[in-house]
Amino acid sequence: MIILFSFTLFVSAFLLFWVQLMVAKMILPLLGGSPSVWNTCLFFFQAILLLGYGYSHITTSWFRVRHQAVIHTIFLLLPIAFLPVTPAKNWIPPHDANPIPWLLVLLLFCVGFPFFVVATSAPLVQKWFAETGHPASSDPYFLYTASNLGSMLGVLSYPILIEPNFSLTHQSWLWTIGYGLLFLLTLGCAVCLWRSPEKFNSLQAGNAGFIQNASGDANVGNKSALTEETPTIRQKAQWVLLSFLPSSLLLGVTTYLTTDIAAIPLLWAIPLAIYLLTFILTFARKPLLPHKVLVATLPLWLTILIILFLIQVMQPIWVLFPLHLAGFFVAACVFHGKLARSRPSTQYLTNFYLWISVGGVLGGLFNAIAAPLLFQSVLEYPLIMVLCLLLMQTSKEADDPLSNLQRRLTFPISLGLLIGTLLVGFTGKNFTNNLISDLIGFSILAGIFYAFKLHPIRFGLGLVLVVLISQFSIGTLGGILDTERSFFGVYRVLDDRRGSYHSLLHGTILHGKQSLDPKRHNEPLTYFYPTGPIGQLFSSLNQTKLPKNVAVLGLGIGTLAAYSELGQQWTFYEIDPTIERLARDTRYFTFLQNSKAPLSVVLGDARLRFTEVPDNRYDLIFMDAFSSDSVPIHLITKEAIQLYLSKLAKEGLIVINISNRFLNLEPVLGALAQDLGLSTLRQREADISESEREIGKSPSHWVLFARNQKDLGNLVSDSRWQPIPETKSAPLWTDDFSNIFRVLRAFAARKAG
Repeated sequence: MIILFSFTLFVSAFLLFWVQLMVAKMILPLLGGSPSVWNTCLFFFQAILLLGYGYSHITTSWFRVRHQAVIHTIFLLLPIAFLPVTPAKNWIPPHDANPIPWLLVLLLFCVGFPFFVVATSAPLVQKWFAETGHPASSDPYFLYTASNLGSMLGVLSYPILIEPNFSLTHQSWLWTIGYGLLFLLTLGCAVCLWRSPEKFNSLQAGNAGFIQNASGDANVGNKSALTEETPTIRQKAQWVLLSFLPSSLLLGVTTYLTTDIAAIPLLWAIPLAIYLLTFILTFARKPLLPHKVLVATLPLWLTILIILFLIQVMQPIWVLFPLHLAGFFVAACVFHGKLARSRPSTQYLTNFYLWISVGGVLGGLFNAIAAPLLFQSVLEYPLIMVLCLLLMQTSKEADDPLSNLQRRLTFPISLGLLIGTLLVGFTGKNFTNNLISDLIGFSILAGIFYAFKLHPIRFGLGLVLVVLISQFSIGTLGGILDTERSFFGVYRVLDDRRGSYHSLLHGTILHGKQSLDPKRHNEPLTYFYPTGPIGQLFSSLNQTKLPKNVAVLGLGIGTLAAYSELGQQWTFYEIDPTIERLARDTRYFTFLQNSKAPLSVVLGDARLRFTEVPDNRYDLIFMDAFSSDSVPIHLITKEAIQLYLSKLAKEGLIVINISNRFLNLEPVLGALAQDLGLSTLRQREADISESEREIGKSPSHWVLFARNQKDLGNLVSDSRWQPIPETKSAPLWTDDFSNIFRVLRAFAARKAG
């Protein structure tokens, strides 16, 4: 019986995470690669999960569990009408209005009901098991381990196994089959419930648990944590906060690592897998982790990570990555361990999961929606760590060595180091600007104070720490002139005093550099250097036929405008208004202002806005849109290239920047060109001398597409430019299929060789 119930929870959790990733990828071509799209999807799925848990709690409260099982089994048949999951092709997003309401409605009609029904499985199946009379039914929370194992494998298997081998259409049908399997498994669980003795109820389950504990059951260590008391408001607040803190830390550490440390593809899966692993370990039937050791050491972990964040230590990566991930693991284990130890009796099981879900939703709302509006940097990450630190308290009556270690050593040392660092970097210049963020921090702290009965001194200390951390600044240390944040990331304008440059960074990705030397002020640098591939391209074009209309997908600081000439018209497409504002700020950059040709900037996702352009409009199209050190997938699929070709003049060129540290996209473009019958040239300029780097040149990798080879001009005879070799093994990327993992592995293997 345990195997049946465990496997049912495993399958339901696997399906939940699979469909989230699958649907998000399905809608990518409709709304583009904006992080706000992903954030909206995240909010939607968390909200529907909360509704699913609410349904489980309400129906088990209104109906006897056996009758509820019959009702729910019939209820499981209804989502079949909405399968297979696929967005309606006639849904067109609005161009002039906020697309978030449209997206929420699309998700609701596309996947809302199937996701809602699957989301009810975790609390319901555990509740059913608690009523079966099985010897382990008095404490069914260990089944949560199977659920989180399914979630973790769903996250990891999608980019490694599912996405590389199946198109979205096939994925949708496979998910439908998986839902059918879930229905059969749930039906089997319901039959087991009905075949169990009807007289066995929740009260008897609790008594059975007491008898087992008294008789020396092997699992007494974990079962004794169950409480028969009715959960109070304070207890429910604790559940919410113990769920909220690690949920917020998950998004915080993911955002920080993928923007400020290294934009490595698929990195987001590692913190999420760790998060789910901590649930597995802490909700296991037998304690698998030394909880008191983790609690005693957590203050030091948190303090080290907070200080490293504040002073902006970003190297070496091989040290920082495991350090942040290990700190997150310890914190999540501590708070999820506290959740496991405060779980109620099975009578309140669905109520317990409902409030846990509320905490998860609040964590998602705080990090994904509120934080980009409140903070200029990823400040939510250290702020939540400070609040976690304040929650680290031990009872004065506790006299064991580990409790004494935390109370007398690790906590005071951590607090002293943190306060000292914050005082060194304190500035009151932005107090009014940070007032709202301070109030948010105060509100969370007040909730912690109420729920966990913090000492008033600790509460006052927390208020001071929230203000200090929001007012911390290293000033112009490191040459930071300006910091901006939007839904698309964190941008920094840097002053490189050694070489007299201004640079724009998106996280760790260089988006442009301009010399402050008046003699070199209009000289294109980085990937666009005059002696590099782009300089060679424009030199060739200037000798033949000068393009009249030029489109650039991705603005950066507008470096390409340095190649503009009189008689041309340039149009830049940029998804983030913050980038345009920084590029037009003449205190930092002047490429747009100094353009010889008139230019315009069209805001919005480039692929969507391109559909509004008349056919055969552009003589030259640059694809230079970067997203986390990677070209957005939806801009280099077969359908995207076909769109560009429809807007390209008869003898025009498509120029694509695929400079990337982690992905080898050249075979992907080669397969696209081969399928569409295009002529190609590519140049990868990887060997840059130290002297070239000092004057602003960067390694780059460019690909040219043309309908005919003659359109490539004299670059065909330039030995530095070569056609992309034909290969039958290269994947053909479409809106229905792409495989990041395969490209990543090919790149890694080649680097290793």
